[in-house]
Amino acid sequence: MELSEDQPVGMADIAAAASVAISTVSRALSGAPGVSAVKRKEIIEIARRLGYLNTDNSSGYLSRQASGTASQTNAVPPRNATEDPPVLRATASAHPVASPPTRVLETKELRITAVVPESDRWIFGSILAGIHDILTPEDVSLQVKQGLSASERARFLSNPHLASQTDLVILVPAPRDIGVEELKHLPVPAVIAGTVVPGIPSVGIDDVAVGQKATNYLRNLGLTSVAYVGFLDHDGTSGVATHRRGIGYEEAMAKAGLPVWHVKVPFTPNPGRAAAEVLLAGENLPQGVICSSDEIAADMMGIFRQAGVSIPDDISIIGVDDHPIAGFLGLTTIGQPAREQGREAAKLALRILESGQAASSNGDASALVGDDAASETITLPTRLIIRETTRRASR
Repeated sequence: MELSEDQPVGMADIAAAASVAISTVSRALSGAPGVSAVKRKEIIEIARRLGYLNTDNSSGYLSRQASGTASQTNAVPPRNATEDPPVLRATASAHPVASPPTRVLETKELRITAVVPESDRWIFGSILAGIHDILTPEDVSLQVKQGLSASERARFLSNPHLASQTDLVILVPAPRDIGVEELKHLPVPAVIAGTVVPGIPSVGIDDVAVGQKATNYLRNLGLTSVAYVGFLDHDGTSGVATHRRGIGYEEAMAKAGLPVWHVKVPFTPNPGRAAAEVLLAGENLPQGVICSSDEIAADMMGIFRQAGVSIPDDISIIGVDDHPIAGFLGLTTIGQPAREQGREAAKLALRILESGQAASSNGDASALVGDDAASETITLPTRLIIRETTRRASR
């Protein structure tokens, strides 16, 4: 491969010369799992030959491959003072990295980063708690990044040095603005919690089925006028779960030959209030309302009662989640195992990282890609929980 003297060398050039993906180059140069010792050595040699790495490793890569016996503190790159501290830290587990056979292999602490929109929302907080349940007893450093905008999250995930910061990311939930192929070629493996994404290791529920289940229940109560309420996020679009539940609602209504009635409100601290006000300002109220979350339903119930609308005599309301407030309010809902989604996602992450360690130590680069955990999807069950906010239509 020939490059002009004034042309900067990047990981894409190294990837082309080594006939591998850019993500493989990133993992090889950072010492992350998932690359065989033979291929890692080849990539390092190409990087040095092209001038991307100096022979003394002054670029900062390969800091985990110092000769001799490495100390515990050298096993993990120093953190920038501005970085969020890890939520959990534990003793390191043995992990061989690529190095000549005469060198003593280092120990390497596994690092996982969970990316969460807002941990104060019940569903995300519950998933994060489940992740903690599994990783707390393990030799894992868990860092949580929360409140990132779509652009901030994209920058974080596309950082070519991401593999020097973490070994795997858990995305809560699936980002709408990043495609499956992009997720497959991140510098580190990714696991999704809260959304099932075919082709990506992920854990969630069947949100389309949730929308169908809620709609069918109201239909079986004799309701023919049913609205679906969802909120738009910070970017003005529906979240993945809200969108999929809406699809299930539309399919069930179409099957029954009934018109759809969508109410979409902006993301606010009280989206249910805004939705109730939209419905109250219309010509007629629907007989029933399906809310994309229990939190929306709870807000809506308060506004309806202030307006003198009786629940369920005047209108039936069903939510999704089985948030603790649902039981307190007597809200009918479609319950989902939120915390269990976090637990299963953490188990998937550990299996992927263990497979990566085996691939590195066995010299088998394909072991990580071919392992079942690298593309496994887990769909957890949901259930209808009938309480006091729904009733049969008056005849």
